[in-house]
Amino acid sequence: MTILVTGGAGYLGSVLIPKLLARGHRVKVLDLGYFGIGHLRAFRPTVEVHRDDIGRIAEDARFRDELLDQVDAIIHLAAISNDPSAELDPELTERVNLRGTLALAEIARGRKIHFVFSSSCSVYGEAPGELTEESALEPLTAYAISKVKAETALEQMAGGDWRPVSLRNGTLFGYSPRMRFDLVVNIFSLYSTLYNEVKVFGPGLQWRPYLHVGDCARAFVHFVETNQHRHTVYNIAHENLRVVDVAATFRAINPHLKVTHLEVPEPDHRDYRVATSRMKDAGFQPKTSVELGALGKVEAIVTGLIPDPESIYYRNAKWLKELSEVGKRSPREILGLMETMSAIRPSAP
Repeated sequence: MTILVTGGAGYLGSVLIPKLLARGHRVKVLDLGYFGIGHLRAFRPTVEVHRDDIGRIAEDARFRDELLDQVDAIIHLAAISNDPSAELDPELTERVNLRGTLALAEIARGRKIHFVFSSSCSVYGEAPGELTEESALEPLTAYAISKVKAETALEQMAGGDWRPVSLRNGTLFGYSPRMRFDLVVNIFSLYSTLYNEVKVFGPGLQWRPYLHVGDCARAFVHFVETNQHRHTVYNIAHENLRVVDVAATFRAINPHLKVTHLEVPEPDHRDYRVATSRMKDAGFQPKTSVELGALGKVEAIVTGLIPDPESIYYRNAKWLKELSEVGKRSPREILGLMETMSAIRPSAP
């Protein structure tokens, strides 16, 4: 198949694309490149990269026709990702995460292109018990709200032989060529390795579902390779853990690790566990536990696989803020900044 991956240069996309290539698929990427795009050039077979804003698909018919020529499926990852990044500019989040998604989906429906959407378990917000895909949604942030709205619209668009699939991913962790250190397991990996201490905000009793980035990529491969699914929404996760349980995992790796609990004026109300029986019934099973993934991340930092791991480049919200007031810059200005950063960032040893 020829598969278009939007946001393909990001944390998840950079792990997904090699898996698609290994399966014999031809891959096109649409990514503006807020976090760099050079690492995609090393992929073989060559990936066709379009460095542009998702909004251009709806605005430029010639660009749209070129981008979607012979495309059989779309994996839609492009988004202003995670809660802090989305809160920087809620209007931009709405434009990219919702309006961009719906414009792309409308075109996919018209062309009968299979559509797999990257959603998030954060749509559940705060709720007791293990939540199924039929449970009530209580989004608490601009990011989660944008995902709920997009999911709802996609379900309403489904009909006939066009059935988009939304994957509600758990909190990701693990190594990627486009690293992130603003996800809890990855953050703990960094600080436990460099400072022998991890800091937990509050008691840390809130639950989260966790998913290795490699397993998440495998899930997208699984669901894109067939469009005959019983459902349009799936929870994708490996295990549910409390934040204190994650900290305990790192103490098991390093018995001398200090775990510090910090008082916070406003507790994090996001607290949810998810059931994954629907995912398993569809034939998919994650492989990598938080325990195994945490050890791999620590070793990646220790061996220098990740250059300058404390750089704000690896933190979505801080980097977007550094690019600063993203909504006030043109995409081309941002690309210019990215090219400058690519030239000065240290290379891996």
